[in-house]
Amino acid sequence: MVDLHDDPLELVDSRHETWVERYEAERGRVRDALAAADLAQRIVRIEHVGSTAVPDLAAKDIVDLDVVVADGTVRESAAALVDRLDGTRYDNHDGWSVVPRRHDGQRFNVHVFAESDDGWKTSVATRDVLRERDDLRDEYEAVKRRLTDETDDLGDYSRGKTELVEELLEVARDGDYAFEFAVPEGV
Repeated sequence: MVDLHDDPLELVDSRHETWVERYEAERGRVRDALAAADLAQRIVRIEHVGSTAVPDLAAKDIVDLDVVVADGTVRESAAALVDRLDGTRYDNHDGWSVVPRRHDGQRFNVHVFAESDDGWKTSVATRDVLRERDDLRDEYEAVKRRLTDETDDLGDYSRGKTELVEELLEVARDGDYAFEFAVPEGV
């Protein structure tokens, strides 16, 4: 059983290539688990998100995946992942569950989102801006480092990034990005 709060709020230097490999392996395990539960047709997309998806950005050593599924199938999909891959299911609301888990020593947070939920859109838009804008990536890292110095509380850490994430969403909306979805107005 993995708790969302098990790991300390500690940033490590970017290990982007390793994290990408681990994401790709976990994506395969997720696809296989959902296929075994006869839910493969419900998958809309699977994305590597969060700081581990951004080259040259320090991150907590937790690989985040957004598994986007058809509306109305979030809890069923998250339950299938727990049944087949272990982990713990946290239901945030009807459109979002998270399954924190470990595999071969690597921590993963598998976020299962409904296709209509803005959460995955926020993750993808902010990731893409941070990949393209070194200045904002550096600012984001500075905010994260300040927060890890100030708090051990995951909620406070997440809330402390909100203002900058909203700025990143504004850049995504106003910039020359080719998203196939409307970028959310806020977090």
